[in-house]
Amino acid sequence: MENQNKGAGGRFGVKVKWTGFAILFLLIVGTLCCTKQSYAADAEQSGRPAGSGLSDIWKQKIANRYGSESENSSDKDSNETTQNPENAPIQLTADDIERMNDGDVTMLFSEEGYLTFLRGKYYEEKVTNVEEGIESLLGMAELLGLTRGAEFFGVYSETNQYGYTYYIYKQRYGELTLQNAVLKIVVDPKGYTAGLICSFTPNIGFAPKTQSSITPEGAEEIVKTRYPEYSFQFYPAAARQTSVTIDGIAYHAWAIFTNYPPEAGPLEGRGYLEHLIAFDGSYLTYMAVSSPEELVLGDNVQEELALSWFEGKMADTYTGTVTLHDGSRKKITVPVVRDSEGTYYLADAKRHILLTDYYIYKTQMQYQPFTSRENTGWPEHYLLTYESYIKVFDFFNSFGMTSVDGFGMPILILTDYCNDIGVPIDNACYLGQNAGWALFAASAVNDFGESIDVIAHEFTHGITSYTLAGDLYENEPGAVNEALSDILGNLCEMMMGETGDRQWLLAENSGRTIRSMSFPWLYRQPATVGGDFYQEMSDNPTLDDDFGGVHVNSSLVAHLAWQLCAQGMELQDAFYLWKEVINLLTPYSGFREVHHALVFAAEIMQMDVKWMGMIHMVCEQAGF
Repeated sequence: MENQNKGAGGRFGVKVKWTGFAILFLLIVGTLCCTKQSYAADAEQSGRPAGSGLSDIWKQKIANRYGSESENSSDKDSNETTQNPENAPIQLTADDIERMNDGDVTMLFSEEGYLTFLRGKYYEEKVTNVEEGIESLLGMAELLGLTRGAEFFGVYSETNQYGYTYYIYKQRYGELTLQNAVLKIVVDPKGYTAGLICSFTPNIGFAPKTQSSITPEGAEEIVKTRYPEYSFQFYPAAARQTSVTIDGIAYHAWAIFTNYPPEAGPLEGRGYLEHLIAFDGSYLTYMAVSSPEELVLGDNVQEELALSWFEGKMADTYTGTVTLHDGSRKKITVPVVRDSEGTYYLADAKRHILLTDYYIYKTQMQYQPFTSRENTGWPEHYLLTYESYIKVFDFFNSFGMTSVDGFGMPILILTDYCNDIGVPIDNACYLGQNAGWALFAASAVNDFGESIDVIAHEFTHGITSYTLAGDLYENEPGAVNEALSDILGNLCEMMMGETGDRQWLLAENSGRTIRSMSFPWLYRQPATVGGDFYQEMSDNPTLDDDFGGVHVNSSLVAHLAWQLCAQGMELQDAFYLWKEVINLLTPYSGFREVHHALVFAAEIMQMDVKWMGMIHMVCEQAGF
């Protein structure tokens, strides 16, 4: 048995998304068909908060098992459970779970002692739907900290090619969804629990029925007062109420979104800041985010609106010759579309990809796409970027993942990436989702568009954000996020035969290598925790310290992938392995969770036992 305290995929199979109280199946065409089904309640139709139906199921089960709840009880802590000897389910202990699995189990615990990762069975009955998943958790309530007042709802399920099913839930605090609070139940092909992963806030209790003492405009003023040295651009339309856990305490807060201030230096990674202002007016913290828009998993309404841009446009192609960064020439053929008036656009009607100007879209929320009356004169620089996104899209689609969300979310490539005063930004970025589009930024001042690994890196950010059902972009979780993009980006490039590189460099085909996964120290990145170039975790991650070293320390995980392949793991097996790892993580997962998720993924894939030992060895050598 492995019982540790927490420190600081196969081909994509069937996804099921739950919407409202009816089951909705959406067919996605790829090498394997994928469907999704959502349990998130449609607020407009039901008049209830998202997920209230399943949250009510949990509360009813708690009431049935433990007796009625009273939010206003004066003689008991609202976080405590009223015992009902006749109905109360037996609460499992770590020892119980170890015995249930004959010692073959892995458990990781938070610093507070609550279970965050389990590889092993914890429930004797079968779990075949989201309600039965809730039932399975009743005996785990104490281990997970699911005391009275805990509320959560189902988001989606996914069944991989090996027959394992993931049921994904998110936590609520009152009527608001708690950021990055996710629970995943893993069910084996026979329908029995095989594990769970949890980043729920334990012992959260009942949300106070309080109103905000400030308005969104007042929250903006608090941000300005807090950081007078920065000339923030605010996005008032994106301001919203949310819930967040900081140092184990849940807060209702205003989320106020700004740009990444030019005074803070070069932009690296996420392009926006989310400032959290408590309802009482106190400034809590800020974090880097990809987009001001709230990620609504499986929201097809906005996607349908975005897809309407392609309606009435006919598919065509363009063939021409372009010049690469090294001066060589290359023949290229890419899709274009033509409208009823004969105007051509640099867009793909099949994959739903559109190129448009970054600055116009950001400042005016309008499309300014590339157009031509003769299907000529297209910008060579962005033709190469466009072609790379098409190749990456097709690669992931061949494994059953259509776009970043699995639903076929349309893609908007924002060209001429720049800051708020029009100065070009030397980067490539995933910018989250907005108005139903998955947004990616491309710059005129680099040649990253020629590097499949860079484009696949950004594409993987979109997949990871969706699959993890959140995004905590700081310290270990942020470094893990960056590493997963480096790993799948390089594997994509090598499996497609787009590079002769075997050192696992990043961006080598752009003429400017920026990282090495084989020898990270050559680019001032660490190979071990605490070793050369390692950046210590930050108690207050900010712009000034790369949010706790998310780019610096990413090599700690990325180096593992290179080591495993250097020991003989086939590229395709490695791709399946790391994709499965993403399914086994939450937004709070750090290095040690990656270690045991790798072992769990290898077990799911029924890999040779030698790889289990190899995984343990390289992870322990890295220091986790």
